[in-house]
Amino acid sequence: MDPSTPVKSSQLRIEKRAQILAAAQELFLANGYKRTSMEAIRAAADVSKPTLYTHYADKEALFGDVVQATFNQLGFGRFTGTQLDTLPIQTQVELRIILITFITITMQQMSNSNYVALLRIVIGEMPYFPNLMSIFRQNGPTRGLAIATHFFGLAYQQGIITVADADLVARLFIGPIASYILTDGLLQTGEPKLPDSARIEAHVDLFLKAVC
Repeated sequence: MDPSTPVKSSQLRIEKRAQILAAAQELFLANGYKRTSMEAIRAAADVSKPTLYTHYADKEALFGDVVQATFNQLGFGRFTGTQLDTLPIQTQVELRIILITFITITMQQMSNSNYVALLRIVIGEMPYFPNLMSIFRQNGPTRGLAIATHFFGLAYQQGIITVADADLVARLFIGPIASYILTDGLLQTGEPKLPDSARIEAHVDLFLKAVC
């Protein structure tokens, strides 16, 4: 057997999965969860039925990966896995930079059309598919809170902030961000009116004065 065969097979599997995921993302965002069938995804991805179900046992599992992929595309992929443990949080200046980046990414995410489409899917179809909210929450709000909690846990260990309860600090930090997202973003008609960079920096500086 050609030694390269297992490598080629693995690469083909990765490509097929990406192909399926891309097709599913396009269909879910355009048509919603209920109106998107596994058969439609199979046809759009141009794969066989066995190939589709080898990668995804059902539509819910596929939607979960679409949600995660969408959030990664919007920026949260920067703060995942072991990357969190290698972030430079040894000084207040470094923490400030990370928090500004975190808010900026979050604001960009919330105003992105793909995020809005996902949120509409979850809200509109939650009565019929309650697990959608759980999938969305785990990949979005819960994930964001965990990232912020990790930041503040590291900051406390380094003696940068004085509050030991990292979860509480994270919620205090995210609360004002949520007010922008709700009142000036998701509940705003037309284009979201999100804060500019100066406003974001002012928020971070005021927050750091309270916890450092």
